[in-house]
Amino acid sequence: MSIREVISVAGVGAGSFYEYFSSKETLAAICIHLRIKEIAAAMRASLMKSSGAPLPERVDALLAAQTEAPLLEAEQWSALFLLERRVSRIEAFRKLYAEFVQMWSELLATGPGWPDGAPIHEAAFAAHSIAYGLVSQALITRAVDIDPVALQRVLRNAVHGYLSLQAPHAYRLYRFDV
Repeated sequence: MSIREVISVAGVGAGSFYEYFSSKETLAAICIHLRIKEIAAAMRASLMKSSGAPLPERVDALLAAQTEAPLLEAEQWSALFLLERRVSRIEAFRKLYAEFVQMWSELLATGPGWPDGAPIHEAAFAAHSIAYGLVSQALITRAVDIDPVALQRVLRNAVHGYLSLQAPHAYRLYRFDV
């Protein structure tokens, strides 16, 4: 797609486009960033809503907030994840990644169930990496035939499995709906 096509669809002039964006890649990176910020906002709302719940319930709520949009719009997000790798600067990617890890850290640190003295940041990094990795790689490699329910099940098993090793008491008596 050319810049001429972009400005035609947007209904703006070339001068207006270049006043805000230096290239199509810059526009694409900002659009991706805004979509990811929407997910971050949903995750923040999830953290607030589930703050007093048992650890496994808080984890489920955060996973749902983190994966709902990509799984509902699998083909779009597949393209976005691929495009993100081409147009986003590593500093911007790292900043967003750190923001998501911070939300996982808040989940572990602020509610019941996380053991005193257990490493929070390391566990948060692992939980986010599992979630982001499974969803982004599944969408990139097989977006058209993705089964969102099956992927959610695999994702929940992976994250809960890891966290149950870190916080076994929080999971010992918890019953999962299958």
